Amino acid sequence: MNSNKKNRITFLKKFGWWISVRALSILLFFVRIVPELLLPKLGNGLGILAYHILGPRRKTALKNMRMVFGSTTSEKEKHALIKANFKSISRDMLEFAYYSVPPRLQSFLERNISVRGQEHLDRALKKGKGVILLSAHIGNFPIIGAKMAARGYSFWLIAKDPDNIYLVDLFRQWKDILKIGAIPYKPRRVCVNESLKLLRNNNIIFLQIDQNPHKRSGTDVEFFGYQIPTYSGPIVMALRTGAAIVPMFIHREENNTETITILPELSLKRSNDKDQDIVDNLRSINAICEGWIRKYPEQWWWIHRRFRRARKVSVQ
Repeated sequence: MNSNKKNRITFLKKFGWWISVRALSILLFFVRIVPELLLPKLGNGLGILAYHILGPRRKTALKNMRMVFGSTTSEKEKHALIKANFKSISRDMLEFAYYSVPPRLQSFLERNISVRGQEHLDRALKKGKGVILLSAHIGNFPIIGAKMAARGYSFWLIAKDPDNIYLVDLFRQWKDILKIGAIPYKPRRVCVNESLKLLRNNNIIFLQIDQNPHKRSGTDVEFFGYQIPTYSGPIVMALRTGAAIVPMFIHREENNTETITILPELSLKRSNDKDQDIVDNLRSINAICEGWIRKYPEQWWWIHRRFRRARKVSVQ
């Protein structure tokens, strides 16, 4: 009885997954036949719609902003920023869906995405020990890999496959179109071994540091005045292999073009206290992320529950 019920639930879940992917495919079809000039307006409209119907995400964003900005911004200003944030995310997702097909992708990358600071990446690669590009959920980050791959870089992304088995195939198709490599997030040991191997062959690994890690994968580090779990893997790998840590971000300009900014290699602290080195180096990365989030607050993913395990830093 219980076994039959379990099998029935599994079938229903898989059927739901299949339906959701078919719906997504239909949505992608209609998005890709929209006139290009209408994309920004459509993105803004869908963002406003999402703002009104995705109540839990809106509440998460408001909670995060209250924690970060406190009384320095009014509630009205916070809500206006959240609305702008929904529009920004919607435009990014719509843009990615529209251009992530071969006939359009190359033209879009050439005319709409520029790169600043590429010399910092080239300088880091000359050391021959690989590069770990660290970023955050700011701007149209999925397009970063496609732009760098188009410029001839061996670009690998550590990615967690969705539970939906039918969506996995779609994601893999996108990665093939974008010409980026993918390292499986799980199992953890395989992820680490593959990452180390790529770094030793002087490849580029791309990671977003502003996610919530599992307890054993993270270290509590200050972020916007809170002690918050942060992935320690990038620093551990860099200290172990000598790979360069290079911060990289993308943001949308007022004229609707986008700019990838590559910052100078982070000078890592190395001492006899490995644990403290990890904390200090992660704090430096978080501080850089904070600066970019403050500069482009409407473009960061406030809807993500980044602060769900945060502890306020005590003032001495």
